Amino acid sequence: MRWRIYEMRCLTTLTMLRGQIVHGVIAGALRSIRYGQSVTPKMVKESVTALIREQYGESARKLWHIDNRPPGRKLSSITSLVEHYYNLPNMNERARDAQQVAWLCVENLISSDFWKEIAEGSPSTWAEIEEESFPSFDIDGIQVYTKIDFAHSNGKNTIIDWKTGASNEQDRKQLILYSMYAKAKWEWEPCETTLAAVYLQPELKVEQFSPTEDEIAQVRAGVKESFQQMMDVEPAYGPADVANFPIAESRRDCAWCRFQGICEGRVLSSEF
Repeated sequence: MRWRIYEMRCLTTLTMLRGQIVHGVIAGALRSIRYGQSVTPKMVKESVTALIREQYGESARKLWHIDNRPPGRKLSSITSLVEHYYNLPNMNERARDAQQVAWLCVENLISSDFWKEIAEGSPSTWAEIEEESFPSFDIDGIQVYTKIDFAHSNGKNTIIDWKTGASNEQDRKQLILYSMYAKAKWEWEPCETTLAAVYLQPELKVEQFSPTEDEIAQVRAGVKESFQQMMDVEPAYGPADVANFPIAESRRDCAWCRFQGICEGRVLSSEF
C-alpha cells in the first residue's frame, strides 16, 4: 500500500505537464538569449513538441511501473499521467489539445513586444535564480518555499510569472509572496518592485502592479493562517487521523485527485 501511495503521489495531469513544459521551454529560451543565441517562435514550438512527445510517451508506455522502469531512473523522474493511470478516454485527443495550447503560449510570448523588451535588455540585469534549488525564506519562523519564473532589474526591479491558465484571485497573492522572497534574497523593497503576471493564452495579457504595505501584511497573515491549519490536522509524530480529512462533497472534485485509487468514497475519473 505504501508503494501505491508513493506511485500516486508522483502522478501529474496533462494540464500540469503542459504548464511545466511551457515554463521549461521559456527558461531554455532565456538561457539561449543569455548566451547570445537567437530564439524564434518556430524553435520554441519544436522544443514543446519534442518534450510533449517524450514525456507523454513515458507515461503511455508506463515506464513508472516497477516492471518497466529503466535502470537508474527514479519513479519521481518519470512522467506518469493521471489520465493514463486511471484510463481516461480520448487520450490522443487530449494530448493534441495540450500541445496546441502549449504552442499558442510560447508563440504568443516569443512574438510579443514584452518578450522583445526582455531579449533586447542586458542579461547582466537578470536576477540569478538557481534552477536546481528550491528557494525558501522565513516568515516569522515559517520556512516558505517559492519558485520564481524570472526576475530582472532593467530600469526597475521586476518579478515575472508566466501563466498558462486563466487568471484567478490567487495570482496576485502569489506574486506578492515572491516580492517578499526578493526582499530576503536580493534586498528588493516589495512596494518598489514591479510584479507581472503574464497570461500566455488565448492572447498575451500582462497585468503589472506593485504591492501595498497592507497587501503584504495580508499575505503574511495568510501564510501564517494556512500553516496553522496544516498543523492542526497533521500530527508531529505518528499517523494522521483520517477523520480530519473528509471525502469531498462534490464528485467533480474527485476527477483529478491523484489518490482516488485508494479512496473508499472515490468516483474514478473515467466516469467523467
